[in-house]
Amino acid sequence: MRERHRRSIFKRFGNELTWFKGNARVSIILEPLWVIPHNLFATYASVYMVALGVTDKQIGLIASISMALQMFSSLLGGYVTDKLGRKRTSLIFDTLSWSIPTLIWAVAQNFYYFLIAAIINSFVRIVHTSWTCLLVEDTAPEDRVHAYTLLQVAGILAGFVAPLGGLLVKRFDLVPAVRGMYFFACISMTTMFFLRNHLVRETKQGLIRMEESKNENFLGSIKDYIVAAKKLVSSPYTMVAFLLSVFTNINNIIRTNFFAIVLTQRLGFSQQSLSLFPVVQSAAMLLVYILVMPALGRLKFKLPLMSAFAAMVLSNLLLVISPVESFSMVIISTALTAYGTAVSYPFVESMMANSIDDSERAKTMSILYVILFGITAPFGYIGGTLSSISEELPFVLTTILFVICLVLVVVLDRLDRSKVVSTDNTVQM
Repeated sequence: MRERHRRSIFKRFGNELTWFKGNARVSIILEPLWVIPHNLFATYASVYMVALGVTDKQIGLIASISMALQMFSSLLGGYVTDKLGRKRTSLIFDTLSWSIPTLIWAVAQNFYYFLIAAIINSFVRIVHTSWTCLLVEDTAPEDRVHAYTLLQVAGILAGFVAPLGGLLVKRFDLVPAVRGMYFFACISMTTMFFLRNHLVRETKQGLIRMEESKNENFLGSIKDYIVAAKKLVSSPYTMVAFLLSVFTNINNIIRTNFFAIVLTQRLGFSQQSLSLFPVVQSAAMLLVYILVMPALGRLKFKLPLMSAFAAMVLSNLLLVISPVESFSMVIISTALTAYGTAVSYPFVESMMANSIDDSERAKTMSILYVILFGITAPFGYIGGTLSSISEELPFVLTTILFVICLVLVVVLDRLDRSKVVSTDNTVQM
């Protein structure tokens, strides 16, 4: 009985993938070529930097400089995406922002290599706009949450290759092993970019915007950004949902740069053991998607997001209070992070996507990302400064931010209720 239920669940996920056609399906199917190598090197990125003489403060400084530059590349994202088209922009700037930096990381010797790679990688925000447009513009609004969910599932399954990284570190030592991971990432990601470019088609809205923007220049398009910004500010619902995205991005900065550091330098875990935690996170997230998300996906956002952010509060708090070498405490923290991420990501991303008009998506998303990276840019350096004082302090910060997220979900629910009431009154009139 249990086996039949498990098969039916995986069959449902397979059927869900077949629902998608065109660009969304191509993006989901090819995602492992990017996410597998990324998962391999991301686990060791910060300790690799430390091994090459980069300090905690320098790691934070690199993260902050990257975020600041991503703010400017986000501003260009809408203009470039409309001008060149979603498809061409994705190929050019994915190749620039990932293929070249992974090669630099592979041969890095000191702080300046990582700084240069981070500067080039900051162009990723241009492609984030174009790639998101490719994914959602020809996908029905009600199906977008499923598209984001399946992308997460692809990322989760890729997490199970993380122990390979641990084996490589054990066999070849940290620095040579991570160099190999970066070389592999360059080959795999570049293959993915060219395959995707061959298989996707320009979106309908993309063709319209390419035609409309033929004679536009960047300075002339500033007025469109101003109009988009005014619409954003006039929508409290979009702005509150956006704040949730801001706080989860700050958490991503802290966790990406300082999780491995707190594990190895404060909690006493070995470098080889780091690869175990992505597996735990992937397994927990897969269970959430199989057993929990089908039920939560049918609910309004309040209960799922409240449970997700409460889990993130507990997860970060456990890292702060964990005793040295407490494997069970870190496992529980990792599992809670898995639940919080698995539930919050598709809800927050789909709320943001559905609150933006397709006709203004590229420029509106550019404005959002400019604000996002303007707010989050200092937190890499803030995290590095806190970590240099005590390795657990960055996670005290993220605990506080997720408490604020719980309050924002309540505010968002009230705004949603008032919007429904306003719509009902309009219909009655």
